[in-house]
Amino acid sequence: MTSEEGFRHRVLPDGCADIIFSRDSHRASLMAVGTMTRFADFDIPTGQLLVGMRFRPGMWAEHFGIPTSDITDLQLPLESLWGARGRALLAQMVDSESSKRCAELLSLALRPPQARSPVQRALAWMEANPDCVLLDDVASKSGLSARQFRRVCQQQTGISPKLLARVLRFRKAVSQVQAHAGEHAGLAAECGYFDQSHFIAEFQLFAGQTPSAYLHTAR
Repeated sequence: MTSEEGFRHRVLPDGCADIIFSRDSHRASLMAVGTMTRFADFDIPTGQLLVGMRFRPGMWAEHFGIPTSDITDLQLPLESLWGARGRALLAQMVDSESSKRCAELLSLALRPPQARSPVQRALAWMEANPDCVLLDDVASKSGLSARQFRRVCQQQTGISPKLLARVLRFRKAVSQVQAHAGEHAGLAAECGYFDQSHFIAEFQLFAGQTPSAYLHTAR
């Protein structure tokens, strides 16, 4: 993506992590972006090229090479995690002529995906069922005790299972708010919230806005 006009973009937590390459006429960067626990605003200048790779919950620890809890809510140069490999990739992407080629280089630099582990399959189940997550049920799907799963989840996603469940439920709420513009009354129960006030409070925590305000600014 290349921005034709500068703008401010609000990124919401979704349980994922990213590798983001950005380049404009002045500088370029290749960053590892950890799991977010709250919203963050980013200024996108005119003419900036952005290319990214997004990793689903629990799917990036093997690529980053450190426990993902070490970079929760942080952005680090990929070079600080990959060393010379990260520097070489950044140099290649800087010299690339198109966003498509940048995306190809980023894909080639990543190790081929392995078969999902039991924990990763349990995390995928959490994604698919964000409104009905019980820690004991998810832990049993991973073959671990609740205590063991809590520790491994923290290492692989950067956040606790309880917070991850809240973020995934919020992610569903965002999609439902966008799909049902102006009709929020029944969404609290549908998304697994206790009531409307709980729904709005979580939205304000993770998005910094009420559902109505978010919908207005997102248009």
